[in-house]
Amino acid sequence: MSNLSLLKLLPGVESDFGPTASDLVAHVLSHDRFDSAANAVSPRETFRAVTVDDALSDEYVFPLGDTGQSIVLAGYRIAAGFLAERAADEWLDLTRRARAAQGLPATPGPGEPHPAPDPEEADQLLDRALDCVQKIVDPVAAQQVIALFETHYRGGREFLRLAWEGLPEDLVPESRRPLVALKSGEPGENREKRDYDPYGLEGTSDYDVDRPLAYREKIGPFLFTMTYRHEYPQVDDERLGTAFAVFHEAGTDIVAAAVELKLVKVPPIHSSADLVYVLDTYSGEMLSLALASAEALGPDLCRVFNEHRVVYISMWEVRKPWRGEGLGVALLHQALERLPVDVDGRPNALCVAPEPYQTEMKHFETLPAVLREELKAPARRLNAHLTDWLERSKLPVAMHFFVPMAKHAGIGSAGENARLIDRIMESET
Repeated sequence: MSNLSLLKLLPGVESDFGPTASDLVAHVLSHDRFDSAANAVSPRETFRAVTVDDALSDEYVFPLGDTGQSIVLAGYRIAAGFLAERAADEWLDLTRRARAAQGLPATPGPGEPHPAPDPEEADQLLDRALDCVQKIVDPVAAQQVIALFETHYRGGREFLRLAWEGLPEDLVPESRRPLVALKSGEPGENREKRDYDPYGLEGTSDYDVDRPLAYREKIGPFLFTMTYRHEYPQVDDERLGTAFAVFHEAGTDIVAAAVELKLVKVPPIHSSADLVYVLDTYSGEMLSLALASAEALGPDLCRVFNEHRVVYISMWEVRKPWRGEGLGVALLHQALERLPVDVDGRPNALCVAPEPYQTEMKHFETLPAVLREELKAPARRLNAHLTDWLERSKLPVAMHFFVPMAKHAGIGSAGENARLIDRIMESET
């Protein structure tokens, strides 16, 4: 493997692979900051107005393996060491694979020389890694550190998901357009009060004969379309349903806003472990909801899920021309009004997960405590905004609550979720 270049294993400029600036900064900030003037460890008291360059120019205590010894290095040097170590590890791994492909043992035997990269390249490794760090960091060096980890906050407007995929422009087929307009009169005067008919068995005046789940009526300048279905109708299981509601602009039939609601009704539960067990049978998203609810509601979890049908906002989008105009709340209100009545008479509890789109959680736990606290600010602002409009909008729900779904981003039973499940189960045995 003498022809394998060590330096070529360093990340290239604008490479799609390897660490990003946020990876490097998070790695550096996981070390204790050192104040040379005071000759002592000295964490920053705040990260407000601190740039990426400021943070990487600071000095930090760098431990020397398991020796118990440490040295003080600038953040840029620590980041360079991180890249150099990755490259060296990758070189060694590739070398071992090459030996295995030749039928040789991965590790040389006694008397055999140990694999080593070209000495000249090894001498250049740290300096070249420093150049790589500079190229990766330069585009964001003048940005605030907070901005590097705080993502997608847009001032608390009425939408939660910015990357809606596959909006159903044809949710109601052409054969049913245009539908009969509502009779004139006072707003709401002629609206039908009957319960929702998810199987379209009460005629075709409101339901499409080809797609009996689709329902549409005109509300102001918009066509309101809604579908509802049980996830498992073949076994008459009403514990999980999905409602999908859309506002199309009446003149153009362009989607203006859309919301997807999950209706979650569980059998009596006695612990968060019960809720995890029940919702894990449905999907990774529902498992994430169970874990996030356990974290958010704590001791109140059983009461909320036993006494209410939880309506979870799974997706919610207001397209740009209509953002900030109240359209998201109006659509949510119309959808909630038309949900089927719970057969057991449970009132609805609205569950909102605002945090996934506020803070990049990948490195959250490794960041300094003061920075973690400051990174919670966008979620707090959005939480306050959502609380304000929930209180003003008079939505037809008995209660509402927020869950930190950012920490449980639909990853099923793997990784962090598995550890959370273990912790829940251990605490309740």
